[in-house]
Amino acid sequence: MDDGESFRRVRSGLSRFLLREDVAADLQPLLQAWASDELPPARPLLGGRGGVGLYDSGALRDVVLRPSRRGGWMAGINRDLYFGFRYRPFHEVRNTETLRRRGVPTIEMLGAAVRLRFPGCYRSAVASAYAVGAVNLWEYLRAATPDERLRACQVVARATRILHDCGGVHPDLNLQNYLVRRRKLEHEVLIIDCDKVALRAVQPSDRRAAFDRICRSIRRLDPEAAVLTFDCIEALRAIAA
Repeated sequence: MDDGESFRRVRSGLSRFLLREDVAADLQPLLQAWASDELPPARPLLGGRGGVGLYDSGALRDVVLRPSRRGGWMAGINRDLYFGFRYRPFHEVRNTETLRRRGVPTIEMLGAAVRLRFPGCYRSAVASAYAVGAVNLWEYLRAATPDERLRACQVVARATRILHDCGGVHPDLNLQNYLVRRRKLEHEVLIIDCDKVALRAVQPSDRRAAFDRICRSIRRLDPEAAVLTFDCIEALRAIAA
C-alpha cells in the first residue's frame, strides 16, 4: 500500500480504530461512541444495508458512518458479524485511499472501527466524507432524462478506465457501486466498495470482465431495458475497449 503513514491504528479495550492522522482527534470520539452503542441521533442517508447516518464530530462536519452489514442470503442468519483476524474495513479504507491517491475517482475515507465480540469475531463500521448530492448510479439513471443517462454512462466508462489505468481490478462493479452527482453541467462519478479491489497490472480480460459484470447488473435491475437503452450500453462498452 502507498498510503504509508497517513493512517494510524489505535486500541481501546475491545475496540480497534484506524484513523486518518489529520482528523484522528475529532474522529475517534465518534467511532468510540459507535463501538459503545452510544451514538447520538444521526441525519439518515439513503443507501447501504441499514444504519448509514450523517454526523458531526468535533471540527469534522458531515461524516458518513456506515456500519458493515451482510447482504444476500447470509443476512438472514448473520446481520453484522464478521470473522477473521484481518479486519475488512481497515483494508477497505487503505485500499480506497491508495486508489484515490493514484487518481481514481472514489470517496474520501476518514477511518474505520472494529468492536471485538471475541478473538476473530467482530462488527465494524467505516467513516468517510460526505459526497454531497451523490446517489448510486441506478437511482440516478431511473430519475434522469435519456440524454442525462447517456452522458452519465459515458462518465462511468471513463471513471472505470481510470481505475484500470491506475492498476485497480474491482471484482464487483455494478450499477449500485458507482455514485453519481451533477456538478453544474457535468457529471461526477465515484467508484465505491473498493475493499476487494486488487492492485495489480490490468489485463484486457479484466476490462472485458468489468463490462460483463455491469451488463449482468443491468439485466438484473433493468430486465425490460426500460431505463438503459442501446446507446447507454454502447457507451459503457468503452470499459472493455
